[in-house]
Amino acid sequence: MLYTTAEANAAALQAQVPAFEEKFGVQLEIDTQPYDALQQRVFSEFASSSEHYDIIAVDTPWAPALVGNLEPLSEYLTSEELNEQPQGAISDFIPKVFFDTAVYDAGDTLKQFPNPNEPADIEAITAENFDVYGLPIQSNVSVMAYRKDLFEDPEQKEAFRAEHGRELTVPETWDEYVEVAKFFTQPDKNLYGTTVMAGVGEWATTDFKTMLASYGGDGHLVNDKLEMAFDSPEGVEALETYRELIDSGAVPPGSTSASWEETATSFDNGLTAMTTNFHALELSDTVEGGEIAYAPVPQAEAAGPHFGTWMLGINANSNNKEWAYQAISWLTSSETQQAMTEDQLHPSRTSVYDAISSEGADPAEAAFYETLGESLEVGVGRPRVTNYTEISHEIAVAVNKAASGDAAPEAALSEAADRVTSLLEQAGYDVPGN
Repeated sequence: MLYTTAEANAAALQAQVPAFEEKFGVQLEIDTQPYDALQQRVFSEFASSSEHYDIIAVDTPWAPALVGNLEPLSEYLTSEELNEQPQGAISDFIPKVFFDTAVYDAGDTLKQFPNPNEPADIEAITAENFDVYGLPIQSNVSVMAYRKDLFEDPEQKEAFRAEHGRELTVPETWDEYVEVAKFFTQPDKNLYGTTVMAGVGEWATTDFKTMLASYGGDGHLVNDKLEMAFDSPEGVEALETYRELIDSGAVPPGSTSASWEETATSFDNGLTAMTTNFHALELSDTVEGGEIAYAPVPQAEAAGPHFGTWMLGINANSNNKEWAYQAISWLTSSETQQAMTEDQLHPSRTSVYDAISSEGADPAEAAFYETLGESLEVGVGRPRVTNYTEISHEIAVAVNKAASGDAAPEAALSEAADRVTSLLEQAGYDVPGN
């Protein structure tokens, strides 16, 4: 297997290798590489039609370009010999996660499955000319973390009530989020309200697309018709709110160049009262009395936090496809995923989240997983384009320009739309109106 290191939690997977080998009597060798190196290796392996790796870990941005190199799984999923449970129990995967991650029409990879909210069924999938090209293993989604100790502090609660005439509560809307972020910006305590990931990178794009969807826009950014869904009134409104957080001083200095790592560090060090990120966070020992809690990211008109999932796919050139299928089926099973949560895996199956919430886990851990599962059920993935990395970059540039005050949100998004259109045309897409 060719796998990533930290991004899809290699430690959790590796911890299950002895149990796999004991069950099947087959050795499983896992070659882990950092994200960028892995991406280059995956594409080079497929470009050379290599049969060396039987199983390939695929991140969702790469999948549209790689589907033709992955083994379709419909025949494996319906094999009684290869499955302990019917259809490999794919109906247990969180529907949105499963369809976003693994279900493609190989003849038109741009298309999204028409009904992604119902439990997966292989006959329904193939009837729509789609197939399954992997099984989801690690699901990441944007969630909000906040300082529970600050929200429950009697002095903070009284001060907020005096200033705003209502109780201090965990924000559920973006208007509330901005209001609370401004309130918790308290320079005398070296405290800011929240964070933004406005540096040029995928982090800025995911920050923006979550807000775009919450304001009622299409969080896929570019829809199935290749329309620029991000260049819209909803997109402008999302960026205006984003910029308000920065202009009001509610985020730490340097936020317009921050990434996932910087925002997590700011929160972990007690610099902010709230943040959004994709992993469980941990306060530094220097934050006395600090306590973290989690909640879904705020909404305006709808819910649509960004999510992305790693899947285990079978190399179409493999000489060990049936063994590879049994491996990925077992590794992504409910029982194995539940065991992997001991090493902080983000499960992709509904039953695992149900088990975590009902088994009396550590309260903070259970709260994180409850929020994670709830958010995955309503999440929105990326557009299914083969050149997503380049498109994401242009949108991130627009977010950064608006966040930095170098361009008005509307102008920044319009410029990005022109650039994205050009990139899509260069990739061979027929963009409407051009």
